[in-house]
Amino acid sequence: MKFNYLTMLMASSALAMTATAAAAQEAQGDIVVTARKQNETLISVPVVVSAVSAEQLEKRAIANLDGVSRAVPQLMIAPQGGSVQGGNVAIRAIAGPDSNPFGDQAVSFVIDGVAISKSSVRRMSDTDLSQIEVLKGPQALFYGKNSPGGIVSIRSADPKDRFEAKISTGYEFQAEEWRTEGYVSGPITDQLGARIAGYYSEQKGDLTDATPEDNILRGDAHATESKDYSLRGTLKYEPTDNFDARFKLNLARTKNNGPASRTGFHHCANGVRFTEIVASGFGVPITPQPCTVKDGDVVNAGYGPGSATLGGTLNKYRPDGKNFQDQQQYLTGLEMNWRPMDGVTISSVSGYYEVKLEQCQNYNNDAYIVLPSCNLLYNKEFSQELRATTDFDGPLNFTAGAYWSQTDTKTGSLTLGFANGFDLADLFGLPAAFGFTQRGGVDDPFIVNNYYFGQNGYAWSAFGQARWDITPQLELDVGGRYSEEIKNLKFVRNGGGIAEGTPGVVNLDDSTLVIPATNKGSFNDFSPEVTLSYRPTEQFTLFGSYKEGFLSGGFNSSSSTLPNGVDLAYDQQRVDGFEVGAKSKLLDGALYLQGAVYDYDIKGLQVTNFTGTVSTIRNAGAASVKGAEIEANYKTPIEGLSFNAAAAYNKAEYTRFDNAPCYIGQSIAQGCTLTGPGGTAVQDLEGTPLARAPTWNANVGFD
Repeated sequence: MKFNYLTMLMASSALAMTATAAAAQEAQGDIVVTARKQNETLISVPVVVSAVSAEQLEKRAIANLDGVSRAVPQLMIAPQGGSVQGGNVAIRAIAGPDSNPFGDQAVSFVIDGVAISKSSVRRMSDTDLSQIEVLKGPQALFYGKNSPGGIVSIRSADPKDRFEAKISTGYEFQAEEWRTEGYVSGPITDQLGARIAGYYSEQKGDLTDATPEDNILRGDAHATESKDYSLRGTLKYEPTDNFDARFKLNLARTKNNGPASRTGFHHCANGVRFTEIVASGFGVPITPQPCTVKDGDVVNAGYGPGSATLGGTLNKYRPDGKNFQDQQQYLTGLEMNWRPMDGVTISSVSGYYEVKLEQCQNYNNDAYIVLPSCNLLYNKEFSQELRATTDFDGPLNFTAGAYWSQTDTKTGSLTLGFANGFDLADLFGLPAAFGFTQRGGVDDPFIVNNYYFGQNGYAWSAFGQARWDITPQLELDVGGRYSEEIKNLKFVRNGGGIAEGTPGVVNLDDSTLVIPATNKGSFNDFSPEVTLSYRPTEQFTLFGSYKEGFLSGGFNSSSSTLPNGVDLAYDQQRVDGFEVGAKSKLLDGALYLQGAVYDYDIKGLQVTNFTGTVSTIRNAGAASVKGAEIEANYKTPIEGLSFNAAAAYNKAEYTRFDNAPCYIGQSIAQGCTLTGPGGTAVQDLEGTPLARAPTWNANVGFD
């Protein structure tokens, strides 16, 4: 049983503290959301939206975005064991592969109006939030190209017209985590307000390290050990009734023992680890390591200090041999709204996002065959959106706009392989079998990969929607977005890797320029959306939608061998389908219900394939996602007592994937029955579930 936060108020000061409007509205199902880039009540907007207010976040002890998945059915946010980008994000099993630093997510984050399609930003806005909205299904019309799975929209708190201040701390027992957060907010002048908020968190980790204690490569007792902090400054300017501006500056940093610290050994074919068999065959004294670990256990072995590999000419790693990751992020956003006349709003949203990440890991998490890898990711994104929205009294209204973004990304990796106490080349030609020519002993490691990539990209799109009130109860919405994106591989280099003794610095003098088969990719798409909604009363809304969305293609940025003419490209992914939903308030507004059924097809599904330790993205073929979900909130006649519940059924499976690679050791009886390109063994995965696709998802709670 995992304990959640027991938040203890240490100090709190506020002048004229009041309950939030969102909390009062929430009891009646009247939360205000911005799913269509305008303020609408949750019950009236014809989109499946799960909204979590600031009050709910505090009551449910949700301290970060990963915890939001406890409150929202079919949303999954979690770290990934081998990713430098930051984690997995999925809605209704639709997700983008995150193992490629150049790749985009199928579920985008929108933080204070700025759209980011990298999962690294999930640790950017973990404090002082006013509301989180999770929009399910393709959202290309209002949120751009990279949102075929949905949107996680986050709005942080703004300054009010009174002084407020708060500081609180909490302790979480499973991870042994202390977290302190607070804010100071108030007016500077009658027209200008400011708010400063931040948090600091330090934890030993919620998982138990199962590496034997007498192993010199043992990690710490827990994982993931981390220290995080963030700081946000907000300025809100309202000089007149027809103009307002909001500026946000976010800084965040996390230091931890890396994504590999969440890796565990859950099954071994013969009850013993393969590397232990290898080591014992060479007469190496071994300490048996866990082969099947219980839930919550990981194996967090570092790569060990003092070996010849790490102390000699290839000393490009942290000298104490401990896994580490250091990530810094910056996010700024400027939103301006001008109302030149009644019923017309013109908005501008400018955003800049930057992430710097450096890490070194033993990705094999093993004491005998060690796989130390240093990786880096530098990413910069600038975006600009302009849009106009009308709200006339007549039957016809419009929203239209344009979006432009520019990205610049660099990533590199240096990964070695060696064995402690024996030579891998003596074991069945193991290095040759994996494409390696070096021997792989501790004094003669083989190089798994050593590369450095640079990519820049440009994207622009235009969108528009017409909203027609056919009758006072019946509304038809028709719109679409046209998108174009260009990605350029600026350089691909073999060698260079990580500079001597300084993780994160590339030594280009030792690299060789590679000429790939193509270094430019161009992707375009038109995504229409049609919605018909029926609202006979303010207590009931019924709607049906046809939607499309797409996830751009790109280039793989990891490989063990990079010859001239290598093909690193993969194509874009498209989603289309239907959705029918209903929202209702019953029992004089005490009971709020929201439900939907959906059926979507995915073409060109992007999946991650692993060959040994090397991952690549490819287009699998096709998949289908269909299901139903329902949410309920009930305010009982007993003062202060309310219940919430949600349930979802989801069937997500491949409808075409006939050249899927077999996993290591897979037999013919287990489905490895086909012959693929180059004579490789493959399998047909048609009819099998997608990853991160639980059939049932449910939660229930009370307050």
